[in-house]
Amino acid sequence: MTCILLFNSIHQVMKAEKLLKNQNLRIDLIPVPREISSDCGVAIELPCEIKEEALRLIGGGGLSNVICYRRIDGGTFQRDG
Repeated sequence: MTCILLFNSIHQVMKAEKLLKNQNLRIDLIPVPREISSDCGVAIELPCEIKEEALRLIGGGGLSNVICYRRIDGGTFQRDG
């Protein structure tokens, strides 16, 4: 199962990507799924089992207001916490 992390700006996405990749976490940059938002943008997709570690690193890097969605059966999304 995968989780999608949404940020307020592309700058935050890029900073989060750097923080997570520096810790060798397995992440991907993806377009924000239309089911979540009609805005154009980029999100981070990662395995849900590393979500808590990723959020801890992101918070420690000074980034806040991260929104997390869980991809569930059938490609739908559910807001996660």
